[in-house]
Amino acid sequence: MIYRKYVQAAAAGVLAIGLVACSDSDVPLVDPIGKTQPANLGPDNLVDTAVAAGSFTTLAAALAATGLDAVLADADRNFTVFAPTDDAFAALGQDTINSLLNDTDRLSDILLYHVLADTVVNAATAVSLSGQSVDAANGDALNITVDSGDLFINMSKVTTGDVGAANGIIHVIDTVLLPPMDMDNADPNLPNIVQTAVSAGSFNTLVAALSATGLDATLSGEGPFTVFAPTDEAFAALGDAAIASLLNDPDTLSDILLYHVVAGQAVDSTTAISLAGQSVETANTDTITFTLSDGNLLVNNATVTTTDVVTSNGIIHVIDAVLSPPTSEVLSDSETEQTQNTIYEAAKNAGLNTFVAAVDIAGLKDALNHPEDTYTVFAPNDVAFAALGTEALDALISDPQALRAILLDHVLPGSVVDSTLATELVGIDIATGTGATVQLEQRGEDLFIGGVRISITDIPAVNGVIHVIEGVIFPN
Repeated sequence: MIYRKYVQAAAAGVLAIGLVACSDSDVPLVDPIGKTQPANLGPDNLVDTAVAAGSFTTLAAALAATGLDAVLADADRNFTVFAPTDDAFAALGQDTINSLLNDTDRLSDILLYHVLADTVVNAATAVSLSGQSVDAANGDALNITVDSGDLFINMSKVTTGDVGAANGIIHVIDTVLLPPMDMDNADPNLPNIVQTAVSAGSFNTLVAALSATGLDATLSGEGPFTVFAPTDEAFAALGDAAIASLLNDPDTLSDILLYHVVAGQAVDSTTAISLAGQSVETANTDTITFTLSDGNLLVNNATVTTTDVVTSNGIIHVIDAVLSPPTSEVLSDSETEQTQNTIYEAAKNAGLNTFVAAVDIAGLKDALNHPEDTYTVFAPNDVAFAALGTEALDALISDPQALRAILLDHVLPGSVVDSTLATELVGIDIATGTGATVQLEQRGEDLFIGGVRISITDIPAVNGVIHVIEGVIFPN
């Protein structure tokens, strides 16, 4: 991937902040899905290495309580372990730790979610897997991303990488990874979504809004539901006048509230991370977009501050802003105030990592980061760049001028073409930044540009708009 090679070659110093990388001779690059050959990576086994470090006492106690210490000490097998520090466990609270130590089945599931079995994945390999997922030893998926030069496993940051052991490798992480919740086995005695919001005490405005629209009864029903719940502070940012207006307009308020709900699914944070850069339909039939930025999960422009609050009928994720449906005018002023990012910054926030790296290599950052210029950008997602193949990507990296020309063919300078205007331009030749022409076309409900499908539309920026596309455009 362009992004991987750019990070490793041009930003090695940045990566060094988050990783202590070994050379390729120290740790073999291996296929993380296959089984590595035995390797002498360190003098002690994984468990003894962790104990000797002195900062993993809770992890060591948890492994001993479940009997997994013997598994990870097996000299005939190799493992990759993402090891939470004592501080990471402490963040769970002592009550939670005690509860887990008394529930060894649940604790084993959590611990195995930190392990890749029969494989050694070093930092360099993990970086190359950015945007992909791998199966943990408990059978659930772990998402790997690189953001701002740091390596993340789900939303846990790797603070030290490549700690070698005789039977594997350890990467130190700053939070405990929690496996996706299985709603089929959710405790029916837990409070439901509305009851949970009421008892929390920090969602009074949300609860009042649900009551005013009758949606409190809906979200107390069978479910499952996923709710992105704005706090009282998030609602307060709208202003008293906007809140009063909404409470007096139940239809508009219902539309806004349903834009915060995914019906029929319990979307946990792990699943949401795997959907970064993609859109998901909400209960009002509009779509929201998940992105990752600096290790944070974002829903549109709202940051998820607390994830995976499990209830009897779904999952709550707490967010720091009220989401505004595309058709809502009530929240438009507030949303406009929040849209201060340039196209370059908006692309980073949208998780378009390869595109951003390519822009840097091609010397286009200053242009797309200039707040007083205007652009429409059709940005290929990471998968689109990867589909070109390693040979083609290597050639582009080594030829910044050719890369620049290709990127400029994804830019309409001097204009803002949102999705509404785009439909009016279908079939018309449109000049790109190189002077070449492309055409928009409509196929059913989907828009295409240069034969490539537009998957996400209208990511706003202070100097234009971004549309995410599923391929790289090569104009005639």
